[in-house]
Amino acid sequence: DETPRFQTLKMPNKAEALKIFGAETEASEVPVVFEAVAHSESEENNSVELYMQTASSYELGYEGLAIQEVIGSMAYNSAFNQLRTKEQLGYIVSAFGKKTTGNGNAFCVLVQSSNTLPPALEERCLRWVEQFRQEMEDFPPERFASEAAAVRANLLEKDIKLSEEIGAVWGEILMTVPHSEHFKNPVFDRVEKFADVLTLGGDKEGDVSSIKTAEELKKLVLEFYDKYFLSSERRAVSSRVYNRKAKDLFDANVGKPGVISSYSDARKMKQHLASLPTAPYW
Repeated sequence: DETPRFQTLKMPNKAEALKIFGAETEASEVPVVFEAVAHSESEENNSVELYMQTASSYELGYEGLAIQEVIGSMAYNSAFNQLRTKEQLGYIVSAFGKKTTGNGNAFCVLVQSSNTLPPALEERCLRWVEQFRQEMEDFPPERFASEAAAVRANLLEKDIKLSEEIGAVWGEILMTVPHSEHFKNPVFDRVEKFADVLTLGGDKEGDVSSIKTAEELKKLVLEFYDKYFLSSERRAVSSRVYNRKAKDLFDANVGKPGVISSYSDARKMKQHLASLPTAPYW
């Protein structure tokens, strides 16, 4: 019997959103926007999460997932410095890689603000995404190597408690449950293989990494960033939450093409979307 499991839907790129919602979305940098109003009457904050989908874990493989981790590690300080410290948009600012149920992956920029409305927050997030690309272009290759080494060290951090070690082992076993018999053997060294991708210059037998130099790593990171976050194929979705004082702005957007503000809107969009592969990447 087939085991039921969650799946991640493939978010539409700009051309696909145009086909779903019509020509009104053509001018939008983010063609799909989820909107809601804060539940509490006393809530003063607005927030935005810019979600840029990459691909399934199966499609990215060890190398793609490792590159995504490096980008997430490098991005946080830049986003915080620009959006929080310099622009003072809000107290909470973050940029990070995100894994969703069903083998989906994404890169997210999150801002919460009491003084700026969600559409303006979204616009500033988009400008930072472009700015960070230039920052990475200016980084020396050694910076990418040091970030990769930091991510690798974090992955290989030893378990302190026996319960942590047992939990990790059982985690690997349980990950095989939803899959067919072809993927039933737990990969207990999966994290080590993942970390090996970030070991530059490795050439030993069994290495899963093809990245030999810091220059090559920088090139791969920039290509990954351009493909998923800056090209016309970008699959970006924005989630906006308005405080109660801005409810009129939320109401004005209800029913607009590309704006998802109800369960019915979400159901309609889902009927146009395919799901990502659920096969594991190991």
